Order: sequence, then C-alpha cells, then structure tokens
Amino acid sequence: MSLSPNNSTYDDTIHDPPLSASKCIPWLAVFGAECLTIVILNVIIIIAFVKQRQLQRRSTCLIIHQAVVDLLVGLLYGSLIIEGYGGFFCVLWEYHRPNITWLYILELVLGQDVYQVSLLNLAVISLERVHATIRPFKHRFIKKWVYGVMITIIWLVPSVTNSVIIEVLPSTRFYDFFKLISFAYYCTLIFVVVVCYIIIYLKVRCVRRPQHHGAAVLRERKLTSTLFLVTFGSLITFLPMMVFWGFEASNSKLSYSFSHESFFHVMMVKTTFVAANSLINPIIYAIRMPEVKTVLTKIIFRSASNPLNTIDIPLQNL
Repeated sequence: MSLSPNNSTYDDTIHDPPLSASKCIPWLAVFGAECLTIVILNVIIIIAFVKQRQLQRRSTCLIIHQAVVDLLVGLLYGSLIIEGYGGFFCVLWEYHRPNITWLYILELVLGQDVYQVSLLNLAVISLERVHATIRPFKHRFIKKWVYGVMITIIWLVPSVTNSVIIEVLPSTRFYDFFKLISFAYYCTLIFVVVVCYIIIYLKVRCVRRPQHHGAAVLRERKLTSTLFLVTFGSLITFLPMMVFWGFEASNSKLSYSFSHESFFHVMMVKTTFVAANSLINPIIYAIRMPEVKTVLTKIIFRSASNPLNTIDIPLQNL
C-alpha cells in the first residue's frame, strides 16, 4: 500500500541531498528490465490462453485474471515506481502526485498497489482449489458468473481499503495506522493461502480412500499442484515486504532512522521482489502446463518452424 498525497513516511523528515544518478540509474534500469520482461511473458501467457480452447475452462478464469493483473504490475506499477522513485529520491525528473483523492485512489489500485490485487487473487485461487479438492463434483457445476463476482470482489477490496486509509484515518496518526493495516492485510492473505494448501495436502496425501480418479479429477489435481508452485513462489517474493511492514509495525521510528540512500536501497529491494512475483507466475505456467508450453514454443520458434518455402517462389525461365 502507498501513502496518501498529503502524508508520507519520509517526505517531512529527510533533509539529505538527492542521490546521484550513478546510484539511481542502475537500480531503475534493472527494475525497468524486469518489468519489461514481465509484460512480454504475461502477454504470451494471455495469448496462449486465448488460442487454446482447452485452457478456456471455468477453473482457469482466475489464472487468466492473474496473468492480466501481472501484466498490469509490469506495465503500470513498474512505470509509476520508476517515475516516483526517480523523481523523489534522485530528482532525475519532476515528480507530481495527484492531489484529487479519486485520482490518487485510481493510481493506487491500478498502478502502485496493483500487487495487492495479485496477492488477493492468489488467496482466492487457494480457496477455489480447496473447493475443487474437497468437493470436486460440485466444483464442476460452478457458474461462470460466480467467477465474475469473485474477480469484482478482488478489485473492490483494495479500492475500499485504500479509500478508508486515505479518507478516514486521521492525518496526525496516519502512518501508525497505515503500517498496521498493511501488515494485517498481507498476514491475513498469506495465512489464508497457507491454511488452504495445508487442507489440500491433508486431503490429497493423507486421506487414503479407494476412489476412481477420472481424467477431470487428475487434471484438477495437476492444476492444483501447478498453482501451489505459483503461490509458493509468490510467498517468497512477498517475504521482503512482509519483513519490512513487520518491522515498521513493531518500530514506529524505523523509517526515520534510515539515511536517504539506505531507504532508497531498501525500497528498491522490496519493490524488485514484489514485481518478481509477476515474473515467476508465467514461467511456472509455461513449464507446468503443456498447452501453454506448446503455444510458447510456437511463438518463440515461429520463424524456425516456418522457413521460407522456395517451392512457392515462381521460377524464372532462363
């Protein structure tokens, strides 16, 4: 989560001069390259899901949505972070934050804090996988509109949360409340994810009951294992952010103890790891899902698999 336009962790306490370009540009270049890779890979994943009809199932709606959110992380979140950090920490350019509340909330949800949507979507996927594992037959008859409602809720929760933070919390105690809400938000989602996959593990591995495993059940289990790897990778990438907000919640003076340069490095490490979540997801999909791998191979090796056919070129009579 980000701070409101009129409140900041750091703005009122930092008096150090701006960082030199040699300290900022390498970080921003690495982060920019990471975001560009995120955009390219997630565009390929979305194309794969669009082209392969067998991937267009109800159980993959949230995966497609995850790819779209990850695309926004690379496209919008990356752009806003580069623009914001380059302007505030390094003064490489002039940085303007929106002063209109609804514009700022829109920038938060669609830009700077879109990774909130990504983590929340993974938590909802975990709940959906629990239902698919425990009630496989009922899960097959879930209507598509239910997934539409879930996706709507996934976007509304960060919007409402950010609105409450900006409008309701008193400015004098803003950051004290803000860091507690942020830490509680991430802890709750990670707790839900961990509990869900423990339930899935106990159901699949520990309960030994003779039952017939149809192709649909096996396919759902493979999808569950793939999504477990995706979620596990996400937990690792969100760990630096969790540590950051944990220390912030336990020590209200922590941010003020950093120098300007140290705080920039801390924020860049945290931000790079968060963006890496959207980089890991498409890689795991490409490795674990044969349909995605097929489309990915065709896109990458298209020119090699379709060389110029000289038979189609009319020959000139000499």
